[in-house]
Amino acid sequence: MRVRRSKDEIIAGIDNKIAYHEELISRLQEKKDKFFSPITRNIRKISMSKALAALKEASLSPDEIVAMVEKMKKRGKAASESINDTANE
Repeated sequence: MRVRRSKDEIIAGIDNKIAYHEELISRLQEKKDKFFSPITRNIRKISMSKALAALKEASLSPDEIVAMVEKMKKRGKAASESINDTANE
């Protein structure tokens, strides 16, 4: 014989299904967000020869380069960022 469930039991079952599917939807949303903001681990770093070429192009003397590196260390920034900024000027 079939057992009839009360309205409260039916509503609780529906609420459980809604909660389950909302969790799945949030996981899919996270995957979608990760897809549009990929990890940048595959970006190539500047090689030493390119960095030296940029310094030569910027016509910096060795003393200026050392002073710039020391200044960047004091600021806490990476030396490669300062070389890129100087080369672009």
